Amino acid sequence: MKYTEYDQVLSFLSSYNGRTTRRDNGYHHKIMTELLQLIHINPEKFTFIQITGSCGKGSTAQFISSILTHHAIDHGLFTGPHLSAYEERFAINGSLIDREEFSSIVLDIEKKLKDYPLKEDVGHMHVMIMIALTFFQRHGIKLVVFENGVGGKTDPSNIFDPTIAVFTEITMDHSHLLGSTIEDIILDKSCIIKPTTKYAICGMNNVQARNFLLKIEHHCDTIFRFLHRDYNFITKSSDTNGNTFYFKGTHYALKNIQTKLLGTHQVQNASNAIAVIEALVECGYSFQKDIITQALYDAAMPCRMEMIEKNGVTFLFDGAHNTLELKTLKESIETFGLQVSSVMLSISSNKDMETMMRSIYFEDAPYIITPHPFTERNIRAEQIEKSLSSMQDIPCFYFHEIKNALQHAVQLYQKNQVVLVTGSLYLVGYVKKIVLNEGTE
Repeated sequence: MKYTEYDQVLSFLSSYNGRTTRRDNGYHHKIMTELLQLIHINPEKFTFIQITGSCGKGSTAQFISSILTHHAIDHGLFTGPHLSAYEERFAINGSLIDREEFSSIVLDIEKKLKDYPLKEDVGHMHVMIMIALTFFQRHGIKLVVFENGVGGKTDPSNIFDPTIAVFTEITMDHSHLLGSTIEDIILDKSCIIKPTTKYAICGMNNVQARNFLLKIEHHCDTIFRFLHRDYNFITKSSDTNGNTFYFKGTHYALKNIQTKLLGTHQVQNASNAIAVIEALVECGYSFQKDIITQALYDAAMPCRMEMIEKNGVTFLFDGAHNTLELKTLKESIETFGLQVSSVMLSISSNKDMETMMRSIYFEDAPYIITPHPFTERNIRAEQIEKSLSSMQDIPCFYFHEIKNALQHAVQLYQKNQVVLVTGSLYLVGYVKKIVLNEGTE
């Protein structure tokens, strides 16, 4: 098989998988600043809508981007992780970067990094940010919707000065990096608010996180908008066709808004997106109510409660990857009256496997556990076996190969039920690709 330019790109990017990023004394920020100087990019030239949180970041970003795209407002969108191809992370006005330009940007970065004296300290997220901002700068993009990786201060993107800082739902996640309490986590994430930040959209229900941000509100000039205080929503209906809800904020009172994205949590995400649009109105942008409503309906996010039928088997793909997201997913499945035949999942290292598995437990639905598609994120087989031995009340199967796990899930499938694939966006994307390309036989 011919070794292509794209293969070289993937080989280069894969070399960053599993790298540990130094974060002591803001070292990762120093590296990020130097890297952007290396490629002649000034982040101050961009207007950032920066999104952090534990749940709903990607969906919120997609809702915002859809509204901007429908209003023909030029903007860039960065999200992560990807499902099957790196290009999914980078978009302008709703269109993904094409493979040729992506390869060109990455190879140029690889060339410039060869002479960078601290190249061994460059992490995966550093490179992603370099690609994104190069792409946006090439096309003259100023407004950027940016989904953070992990945390706020912990993320290399904390060198940005966002005009709008957005906080989605907060829960315990990435504790090995962010801290062991909600206060630790929101402290880290709140660092995206800078002295120049005009608006902070606080779209979470978590009381501890809200209380922390309320304290910050009294000590800075940023305008804070809180869900349930400054804007609100009422869910009218939620089923396998989507959601219908009302929204009331500082500028808009919208009725019968519909989303095709499933689950009531998407109403919260969509409402947070509208709150961002209201802040943009105050920054001088113009929007129309009917176009906002249409944009929210058209917004798409693969593998977020996505149902696909293939060869008589119905799959439900969802990238829930922490305990709160799995609990929310389970509640939505039960609300919709769906019957689960089996739960196929992988769980990243540094996660509480038993707690996560019990969060998505369905009676009579066995677990089918398989390794994480990224070897660097795998839980050791001994650790998996230990966790499974402590859950003898739940039927579990462990497969070393993802394809074998999928075959077993299909064998357990019964008519009018669903095979649930969850626990990791990487797994969900990998299995979905197999199902669509190779079928289930």
